Amino acid sequence: MTSAVEVFAHRGWSGRHPESTRAAYAAAVELARTTGRPLRLEGDVQLSADGQPVVVHDATLERTGGRPDAVAALTVAELKRTDVGSWRTADPTPAERELLTLAEWLELVAEARADGVDVGVAVEAKHPDPQGRDVVGPALEALAVHGWTDADPPARLISFDPDAVARAGALAPELPRSLLVAGDLGPWADGSLPEGVDTVGVHHRLAARHPAWVEALLARGHALHLWTVDDPAEMAGWVRRGATGITTDHPDRALAVLDDGR
Repeated sequence: MTSAVEVFAHRGWSGRHPESTRAAYAAAVELARTTGRPLRLEGDVQLSADGQPVVVHDATLERTGGRPDAVAALTVAELKRTDVGSWRTADPTPAERELLTLAEWLELVAEARADGVDVGVAVEAKHPDPQGRDVVGPALEALAVHGWTDADPPARLISFDPDAVARAGALAPELPRSLLVAGDLGPWADGSLPEGVDTVGVHHRLAARHPAWVEALLARGHALHLWTVDDPAEMAGWVRRGATGITTDHPDRALAVLDDGR
């Protein structure tokens, strides 16, 4: 095993706090601070009704906010008033109730980096949004505020949408990108990836069903990121097979696995 493997805290430290909340991301930052280990924070980005990028996974707030409204139909102010912690945690703190805008999320990370904490972000663009709006452009604008679209940034853009990945490459060619695949491997079953993309993100169960694809992908020199891996034995197995990224609800477990393999 190797410390070159990146650990991504899935929607923050979502094994400990409600996902995609200020508390989940702050806890992941604190884990990186106390361990002195690099950690990347993963988050899903879509647009609010007033066109601001916000960090939330589901298209609606049915599951996490107890209301049927689409994220795209609510303003940032309305989203901020929604309690997205009570579904997961009894008597949540204010930070466990709060969704973040992309700007707030990136500022949290930037402040930690300024304090010497080795944290970065993987921004998943939910592109296009239900209204057909461009999510990639606003996401890149937010990253550019911190200089994180320049060479060797502490950030990457990830998406299931090949058009989103291509658009990011055209607008910010130095920003690392990952194509996410789910369900089946589709046109990438031979181990290839879109032009300019060298990293695939895939659910570990799908990858396990296609060992020949994993070998072909790695033989082409591509990087393999697995999600969402929460079992330490499975984490260790994937690292031995050549994975270079582990996305997990339990980043503490992944860091411990990498420590054990040193």
